[in-house]
Amino acid sequence: MHRKLFIKIILMSFLFIGIVHAQTPKWVSTEVQNRTTILENFMSVYYPVCADGQRTANEILQAFPNKFIIINIYPALLNYNNIKLSLPEGDSISNKAGPGGIGPAATKSLPAGSINRFRNPNDLKSYSANDLAMMSYAWKPTLEIITKQKSIVNVYVKPEFDIKTQELSVEVEYYYTDDSPVSENFLTIMLLQNEIVGYQSGGNKYNPDYASRDSSYRHMHVLRKLISGGGAWGDTITNTQRGTYGYKKYTLNLPESINNIPIDISNLEVVAFISESQSNIYTGHKAVIKISDDLKTDLSVEDATEYNNTLKFEPIHPKVKVTNNSDLPVTKFDIEYSLINTQTILYSPVINQISTKQILNPIITQKDTYTITLNKDESAIVELPEVNQSNFKAASTYVTQLGISNIYRNDAKLININKINNTSETITLCLIDTLFSETEITFENPDTTLTGLLPAHTVFDHSRNSYFAVMKSSDLGYTNHSCGANNTQTAVLYLLSTLYNVGFRPGYIIFGEVDCKNNPNKILSYYYAYSDQMSGGTKPRIVVDISTDWGENWQRISQIFCEETGLISGNSEIYVPPSDEYKLVQIDLSKYVRENFIIRIGCIPGTAGSALWLDEISIKNGPYEESIKEDINLSVYPNPATDILYINNDNLFGAEYEIYDMSGKLIIKDINTTNTINVEQLSTGTYSLKIKDSIFNFIKK
Repeated sequence: MHRKLFIKIILMSFLFIGIVHAQTPKWVSTEVQNRTTILENFMSVYYPVCADGQRTANEILQAFPNKFIIINIYPALLNYNNIKLSLPEGDSISNKAGPGGIGPAATKSLPAGSINRFRNPNDLKSYSANDLAMMSYAWKPTLEIITKQKSIVNVYVKPEFDIKTQELSVEVEYYYTDDSPVSENFLTIMLLQNEIVGYQSGGNKYNPDYASRDSSYRHMHVLRKLISGGGAWGDTITNTQRGTYGYKKYTLNLPESINNIPIDISNLEVVAFISESQSNIYTGHKAVIKISDDLKTDLSVEDATEYNNTLKFEPIHPKVKVTNNSDLPVTKFDIEYSLINTQTILYSPVINQISTKQILNPIITQKDTYTITLNKDESAIVELPEVNQSNFKAASTYVTQLGISNIYRNDAKLININKINNTSETITLCLIDTLFSETEITFENPDTTLTGLLPAHTVFDHSRNSYFAVMKSSDLGYTNHSCGANNTQTAVLYLLSTLYNVGFRPGYIIFGEVDCKNNPNKILSYYYAYSDQMSGGTKPRIVVDISTDWGENWQRISQIFCEETGLISGNSEIYVPPSDEYKLVQIDLSKYVRENFIIRIGCIPGTAGSALWLDEISIKNGPYEESIKEDINLSVYPNPATDILYINNDNLFGAEYEIYDMSGKLIIKDINTTNTINVEQLSTGTYSLKIKDSIFNFIKK
């Protein structure tokens, strides 16, 4: 009696695992078919060219929609242990694709991926004869080889999801149309997810269709889980002869998230493929999880908060606009609100490779449930608790993130099928009201990853240029000299290369409020070092603006076109200046302002170059020393100008002049033949006139 009960329990366990051999095929073809191509693309969020690899893969998918499957794998090694998108099984696959892992082998040869774990002899730039990873230029030619070949086996995958139990069931059929050359094959089932929004270096430049205006990036076809057994390589198939039919069923309860990234049912894909061993994938099949129409919804959120239009902190009263864009009514949902202190830093994960990274420090994180009925096309404004000054510890960049989840119609949970409008993000610069008379910003700190790096009254504005931050020379492999002025260890590095797509995109350092009422004689000084490194690009500019209304309006008081101070030495690919190559610039602020003000100093890159460094920024009480030279202002009039700008200097006949707008874009370039410049076609605003070595700012009415 006990023996029969024991046998029954074993059989029930076997069925729960879900491996069953059916008698006849339901979905899989028994006819000979050509092979399907599987790309395992090895990704890093820190390498800009990986976004270019995704663009290449997307173009191939559009050309071969039924014969090409993309699997984006984010090895921990390539992502410097930022494992949110990584899986141990993905690490195993990447280690097989290249010696010692794809990371060290391919850092200078990305984007790289394997096609059907197949070695293409035409890819001469692979790392060794045994490597499976190939560069992106070889993907399409390899696909054209593989898709012309007959497959010895066909495979079909059919996923279904039960929203009540959160159970995913995956049925797989395979049929051998010819004998396999080996006695054992492997069946691998992968769970992929689309529309994971996050960071990707170079996304805006190399794959703009998948990058948003706030620099976030839509990661697609991301490997999230191995459904089959056997780790990275799948379950063993022991009968590989012609005419063999196999059926397997897998069941699993989907977690809410993997590595703190939510599982999104509406954006999941299931991929099944059969391989000869740990290489040579024969063919594969991909399916999406279908969702019943009575479970679909599309609820969008929008930040409806009325933010202060200056940089001075004011209490925030968050408001969220929620809109029902679907046919079904909703009755309940959760709103998630986060206020995050964020800092963008440059760092060098390997010598001569600079990347950007964000440090996130959550200030407020809350989720609340709201019972509100919204029919089709209806909206509601939801007010959230006030954010006051106690939540802000220092001047900084703050990001407000809004999200919506757990949507219900009565007691039925719905699936939001459109995640693009399911979140909202607002970036805010905030200066705490701390009046000071003098300040020195040296950027010295032993750890550049600390959020408290800058003084409490200083903030970096990365809204247009993310490729500048505090950097140490040791981060770039330099131990023989300091990169800062006056032998300091750190300084602010601006990358100028076209690789980073920063041309004419300013990056500002903002600080204040400066007490000018009690001592109106103020002097601003800073040091800079710059190298074009024979790139032939136009020079970067350093600009200084002041504001007496906390940033609502800015007045440009200084602008210089940088002179090259040195060249790259050693093995670095980035100009790292010794202290004696810095140039000092000083400006008499008393000529421009007699009341309290905030000030910003920034770099506007030109068309190319190596690097610009800023350091030792200070405001001191005067008096100003007349021996220090400033930019020489031209005598031009009238200012403001309506149609004609006159130059009162006969020595400038025949000189070339240029007019730039406030963003640094060149608007007019011509020769001065009459000492008059027609500015009638310019839009209203502030402009800079550069002629010979002189610069003059004027306003066009």
